[in-house]
Amino acid sequence: MRVVDDETGGHLAFRCAFDTRVAAAVCYFATDIHSHSLGEGKQDDSLDRAGDIKGEILMIHGKSDGHVPPEGRDLIRRTLHDKEVCFSFYEIAWAQHAFIRDELSKGRYDPYISKVCFEMLLELFSRTLRSDLGPRAGGKQKVENDC
Repeated sequence: MRVVDDETGGHLAFRCAFDTRVAAAVCYFATDIHSHSLGEGKQDDSLDRAGDIKGEILMIHGKSDGHVPPEGRDLIRRTLHDKEVCFSFYEIAWAQHAFIRDELSKGRYDPYISKVCFEMLLELFSRTLRSDLGPRAGGKQKVENDC
């Protein structure tokens, strides 16, 4: 299974990745992960449960995102590292929140960056969808220093 969404939906895609059936998740400018303020009571456990993510996750944010400030992005990235999640984390220069939406984006839409972000999604989903090769061997791999 693969999941993708943006903003609050990006946070929900992050939470969907707790399900071990999710092989990959793409979260565009996911809101409220850093502030633990999703849902009723505004006290979610998304970062606490990040270690439950067994698939691969792709996080994409704009460097000028007012909804997810630099400290929030740093907290998310650090937590994913600390919990040993397999992830890629991109911060797009000059991009604001919701920069891939072309409707009602208040001038934030960038078609070229949107295309690059969509290509990242296609790469991740294509790579993790290769069911004809059998289940992914995965696991932790020793990184070789063969330069």
